[in-house]
Amino acid sequence: MKLILFFGAGVSAPSGLPTAAELIDKIMHGAYHQKGSHVYAPGPNTDPALRATDLTPRIRKLLKVVMAHDIRDRGRVGYYRVGTGFKSSGAIYRVSTTYEDVFFLCQQISLWNIGLSDNSLTTPFMEMIERRARHCLVGRTIQERMWDLAMLGSQACDLIETVIADMLRRKYSAGLDLLLELATTQQIEQLNIVTLNHDTLVEQFLSAHGVEFVDGFGPPDGDVRWSDDKVFDGAMTRVQLFKLHGSVDWYRFSGSPRTAILLGNNPYTARDDAGKQLTPMFGRPSFLSGINKVTSYQRGIYADIHFRFHQLLRTSDQIVMSGYGWGDTAINFQLDKWLEEGKQNRIILLYETPERLVDGSLILESCWDACIKSGQLACINKYFQDVSLQELQAVLNTSVPKP
Repeated sequence: MKLILFFGAGVSAPSGLPTAAELIDKIMHGAYHQKGSHVYAPGPNTDPALRATDLTPRIRKLLKVVMAHDIRDRGRVGYYRVGTGFKSSGAIYRVSTTYEDVFFLCQQISLWNIGLSDNSLTTPFMEMIERRARHCLVGRTIQERMWDLAMLGSQACDLIETVIADMLRRKYSAGLDLLLELATTQQIEQLNIVTLNHDTLVEQFLSAHGVEFVDGFGPPDGDVRWSDDKVFDGAMTRVQLFKLHGSVDWYRFSGSPRTAILLGNNPYTARDDAGKQLTPMFGRPSFLSGINKVTSYQRGIYADIHFRFHQLLRTSDQIVMSGYGWGDTAINFQLDKWLEEGKQNRIILLYETPERLVDGSLILESCWDACIKSGQLACINKYFQDVSLQELQAVLNTSVPKP
């Protein structure tokens, strides 16, 4: 049996990774300071001379305005008639404002100023934010303030990604015992782990238990491992790992088109086997943020990884899914198409209250009843860390009923 094991952020919770609310709180209130141009670091700014030019306080004032706008907007959309008046349904599939929503809006602000905005709604949005954020903007004219707003929006993206990367650099502690059983049981010929998570808990767990896996990167070259999609071709290793949204240990270095896994902790001191100093292109790792991350799915290493995911869907008929809230529309379309194309294709959801997942996804809500009835969606009402191999095997060994 070839099995896809599909992970979302929920599987990392037992190891103490932060919730969405904790991430937002850290972005807004955590001890961070500006270390250099577009570079942020944890801790307070201890240099009095640099403290006056540190953009972090102004960025957080802007983020507060952007968050308030998003929260207000979520509650206003969707008018419908009630008697002689109207009510609003609110955003049906968005129950909260996350760091990804805020990142997306700040990214639009940044792109607007360099002429890369292709949405005519961005300019009126910019003008509205400029009016509401004047207390944190610099400039006497609207052009000066709009430029300053765009600059702050760009810096806000850098701060958000820095905080997220730092918060996700945790050591594995619990929750993945079933993964080891799936990786070693003879029932599974090939285990393909597809994850949307930026953390490295899966890699830590597999390595600690001596499980070999292919991850799309070549052998060590000094302090890094360079991406090499060809390692998947003809790989004899039973376990393969595909990180669709990148990772907190992926970095880009000047002079190379390839992404690398950093084997150490400091990208600024990394060297290759020949002793050559590697220069990081950014101070932050390479992972996808924001609700418009789909635009990067066909770029660089992400194009290769998503191509492999397409291949997996063509050759697999069972997905075991846990920790995914069905919030990635592009991924949801692929899963929906996969379910429609093969009546034998099935997703086994490991979730304590799986019915709640439909609240966050139009795709899942539209197919839920039919797929549950047909057997293409099967549920084990437990989280991944609580499911035994025997419980999962009992479902895996049950075929989808013929219509």
